[in-house]
Amino acid sequence: MRKIKLTRANKIILLKALGDYYYLQRAVNTDWRETRYLILKVDSLSAGKKTVFTSEEIHLARTAVNQLRNKKIQQGQYTDATDDMMLKLI
Repeated sequence: MRKIKLTRANKIILLKALGDYYYLQRAVNTDWRETRYLILKVDSLSAGKKTVFTSEEIHLARTAVNQLRNKKIQQGQYTDATDDMMLKLI
């Protein structure tokens, strides 16, 4: 378990990444319930407060954010904010 402080910008990036990952999981009918739970947890957080995440939640968030980052790179978009979010999760 680890405490992570999410700024408003990082919270938005994480929710976008988890949302995209959730719909991908639903489309291929894989285990999407953990992602849904994490989306609800992150959405209910107040920005700027530290929250405890399990190692499984951090791994899931890291996977989702990395997928969003790779998607942005393929589209030729900047990834500075996404990279900042990745550093929070590592």
